[in-house]
Amino acid sequence: MAYPQYIPARDADFAQWLENFATLIAAAPTSYGLTAGDATAISNQNNAFQAAYALATDPATRTTPTIAAKDGARASAEAVVRPFAIQIRNNSAVSVELKAGLGLTIPSTTPTPIPAPIVAPALIVEQAIPLQTTLQARQPGSAGKAKPFGSIGVEIFVAIGTVAAVDPGQATYAFTATKTPFRYSYGAPDQGKVATFFARYVTRSGPGGIAQSGPFSAPLPITLI
Repeated sequence: MAYPQYIPARDADFAQWLENFATLIAAAPTSYGLTAGDATAISNQNNAFQAAYALATDPATRTTPTIAAKDGARASAEAVVRPFAIQIRNNSAVSVELKAGLGLTIPSTTPTPIPAPIVAPALIVEQAIPLQTTLQARQPGSAGKAKPFGSIGVEIFVAIGTVAAVDPGQATYAFTATKTPFRYSYGAPDQGKVATFFARYVTRSGPGGIAQSGPFSAPLPITLI
């Protein structure tokens, strides 16, 4: 049988967890967003399970019927307690300390930052026609189109001049390609010039919610036609 993460699988651990859960809520039900009636319902289930568990674990009374009764009491207790546990865990008015005291798993509200890509894309010319060049960006050593983990696309930088550029600092950001292949279009005045492409993978967000960029690719010079 599969149990929610906060409900112990072993009966001995469940007995302790349920006793603690029922005792704390009975002492101050409104602190958990519950009523006295809710606390009574939880206590009744706890009492029934603890009694059945004691019979099922005592060698003098451990029989097939008492074990079955213990299993039934556990199933009934879980059916009653689980909705209350979920209600408390999702109640923002209940402090994290109170939730933890009940033995509930507290979901993290802090997203895990996505690290910056550590590889640079390899740029490949797929097609060159007048006023348009089609390129692909791939992970080095990969024949597929998959991007590194956490990457949403490839930032494209272009430098246009009479000679090829050698450093991405000479290039200007053009666009972010989320799919490959992608197209770069240019005007007639640039025909015959050399366009040098640089690319780098970028994430959606990272530490502090700021997008993270990876290293630049090697320059890819192309004579525009």
